[in-house]
Amino acid sequence: MSALGHGASAGHSVSVSAFIVAFAATGSMAWALADRQRGFFAIGGGLAVMQAVLHVWFGMSSMSAAHAASQTIDPHSDAGMFAAHAAAALVCAVWLWRGELAFFALLATLYTRILAPLLLVLVHPSVDSEPRTVVEADHRIETLRAGVLRHVMARRGPPVGAVRF
Repeated sequence: MSALGHGASAGHSVSVSAFIVAFAATGSMAWALADRQRGFFAIGGGLAVMQAVLHVWFGMSSMSAAHAASQTIDPHSDAGMFAAHAAAALVCAVWLWRGELAFFALLATLYTRILAPLLLVLVHPSVDSEPRTVVEADHRIETLRAGVLRHVMARRGPPVGAVRF
């Protein structure tokens, strides 16, 4: 998208070799930054910086000595060039941000619906077919519990006399 906007604003197309190098550079940068989910402003800021780098790269790769000497500076084309790169950054930022949200939501759904139940089945042992033996309770512990709990009072509800009509 950046190469198309740059070529349309500059009046000449971007060479295939410059496009391949730009694609490899942006792809490797995106791969390096894909370790975690990022917000819209982080994505948009990174794309704005990358669009500036691409503008310089496309401009340098398309200039030859004869072309640079005959080129005149047109302020309207510079504004158009800026608008083309800004539009590319904005559209790609929205597109990547929404795609990233959808991807991480898909990963969360796959984890909760498939991986977590599968881990529960694999980690926890199955139920034994033989019943377990019941251990008789120690009467000394029961006596101790009864003695401690004798002084515990359950008070539920509002205090008596707090509400008078």
